[in-house]
Amino acid sequence: MINLRAYSAYIRSTLLLTLRDRTVLFFSYLFPLIFFIAFGEGFGAAQGAGAATQVIVMVLVLGVLGNGFFGGGMRATFERETGILRRFKVAPITPVPILVASIVTGLVIYMPAVFLFFGIARFRYGLAFPEHWFSLLFFLTFGVVAFRSMGLIVASVVNSMAESQIIIQLLYFPMLLLSGATIPLSALPEWLQVVAQFLPATHLYLGMQGILMRNESAMDQLAAIGALSLATLVCLFIGVKLFRWEKDDRLKPSAKLWVAAALLPFLLIGGWQAYSQENLRKTKMIDREQRRSLSWLIRDARIFTGDGEVIESGAVLVRGGRIEAVWPGRGPDPDTVRAELLEAAGRTLLPGFIDAWIQLPPETGDQQRALAALLYCGITGVGVGTERPGLLNELAARIRDGETLGAAITGFAPPEPPAGPSLAAREWLDSSVPEPVLLGRSLTQQVLPPDRRATLAQFMRGWRDRPEPGDARPAPNPPYSAAGLWNLPHGPSFHRQLQLMAAAGVEPVDILHRVTEGAAQRFGLENVGRIRPGADADLLLVDGNPLEDISATERIVAVFSKGERVNRSALLEH
Repeated sequence: MINLRAYSAYIRSTLLLTLRDRTVLFFSYLFPLIFFIAFGEGFGAAQGAGAATQVIVMVLVLGVLGNGFFGGGMRATFERETGILRRFKVAPITPVPILVASIVTGLVIYMPAVFLFFGIARFRYGLAFPEHWFSLLFFLTFGVVAFRSMGLIVASVVNSMAESQIIIQLLYFPMLLLSGATIPLSALPEWLQVVAQFLPATHLYLGMQGILMRNESAMDQLAAIGALSLATLVCLFIGVKLFRWEKDDRLKPSAKLWVAAALLPFLLIGGWQAYSQENLRKTKMIDREQRRSLSWLIRDARIFTGDGEVIESGAVLVRGGRIEAVWPGRGPDPDTVRAELLEAAGRTLLPGFIDAWIQLPPETGDQQRALAALLYCGITGVGVGTERPGLLNELAARIRDGETLGAAITGFAPPEPPAGPSLAAREWLDSSVPEPVLLGRSLTQQVLPPDRRATLAQFMRGWRDRPEPGDARPAPNPPYSAAGLWNLPHGPSFHRQLQLMAAAGVEPVDILHRVTEGAAQRFGLENVGRIRPGADADLLLVDGNPLEDISATERIVAVFSKGERVNRSALLEH
């Protein structure tokens, strides 16, 4: 029969002793708090929920690691080395209540820190409280218990405080640096990201990020919870078997191999993750969510709202992936709205363009590169002509969820251009011009590497039997480029289409309306194609005034996709 009195008495005793231990309190509260302040200011946590959440998760992981290894492992070793455990040897108590008391104490010490850091983040950075509080606390409970158990097994196999410090640091620092808590996983080389899947702290970090950033529940973390639970049971079993009351009781060096047994569940889940790459995909999505959550204030821009209205000088606030506010005039101070400033004097801000009909290559890698090239050119949405749209649903979902970056697939269209070849395609196929004008445009030179341009130029010069494009409406509505047909480059061909429409007599304001709000309405999209509060922050900032000179759309300064300022140069690296 379980002696509950022994458990409760030892838990109270352990808790009182722990509260007197400055080392435990330092690693449970003060050390994470120092990191919270330093990284919170350094990461610009005030500018977005993603950055603030990253800081919160970082300090919570730090707290769990410190609580487990230093609060559990080193504390248990200290109690044995100083003879505290020896006093209980003659009492009617087994090792089990002692180990359980340490775990419960760790949980009691740790949980107030969770509310403390969320309170500070709410006050300092305006971070909303978690939507799934119960899931977060439930998951953290498994994390604290598991890492506390790991600390106790370290105490079981070491023979001195010095030895305890060495083993704990060998476990603590790799988990601290490679789990994603301090260095983003996406910043690590791919092989090191795979190695990180074998570390217990990685699953703790990704689980908390999933709950906080992606509004997942504890049920979505079952694999991590299972591994943490199994590790706890293994550690407790080994801890009881190897428990020692006195410092003079020595273990053989081979006993330290029992630590590997405690890590076995994570070797199994790490092997599965390395095979399935599920966590690697999740890492990319979390990283994208953080980028999308940042706040931007675009100030002093000429704003074309998409519906034909023009604000000659205004400001737009982007927050959490959406447009939060639009002001005529200079707008507020960036510090007031906690946003990164992007000065846009002499520039024009437009909704991201929608190319209503393109064709994608058959290979997945080539499809991703085509969509990346489109986004590079400020085209944030496309209609794809295909007979089998189901084959592209997975790619569309990966872009939507942030696993990969590219123009969103906003809809599917018939396999042939609805109004025949576009003006850009007709010019491309003009046999009277040995080398298409498009290949000489600056945007094409940015998107296509020199060898690809040379290959296309040679191909077009030698293409004697080019197909006749036939008749085409000069201004199909909504406009499209027909990129992908006849090797027509994705991205630059759409801008060329706009230039040819203007040359055919269509007013620039009408052209820009058709490729923004007009195209969005055609695809039944409510939150894109407009610059207004509540709309998705798919934006294009160009140098000059495309309302007077449509070719200004090629002079791209910045592209925003769901609030993320796209690193355009990185888009074309792969």
